[in-house]
Amino acid sequence: MNGKQCDMKGYLEERVAQCAQVRRELMADNRGDEANFQAIQGNVYGIFSTILTVAVEQNHGNDQGVEDFFLKKLEEIPAQWEQAREKALVRGDDVAAHLEGLKLEAAQDVGHTFREIWGVKG
Repeated sequence: MNGKQCDMKGYLEERVAQCAQVRRELMADNRGDEANFQAIQGNVYGIFSTILTVAVEQNHGNDQGVEDFFLKKLEEIPAQWEQAREKALVRGDDVAAHLEGLKLEAAQDVGHTFREIWGVKG
């Protein structure tokens, strides 16, 4: 992995660890719902950490290929969560809508950070 790739991987792994730490603290405080929210967001960061690894493996030595692969997944995966959120809202399931919203927030953070590290406009 080159510098940008290592920076992004480090960020994602750091966010997974932070979510896990906050989750443990919330569980110790008997705040199970909030702890579960942290677990969900931690899972999103973990998903994108895996995607980055796959992007690097499939595009060895091709930074543009890594960028294209990652950005494509960054569109595809949250689009599914957005659809699930919309369906939950239509059926009046506020809890499911909130959970999908948490995933979307984490994905938005991943996208922002990726674009910042990679120097991508937009």
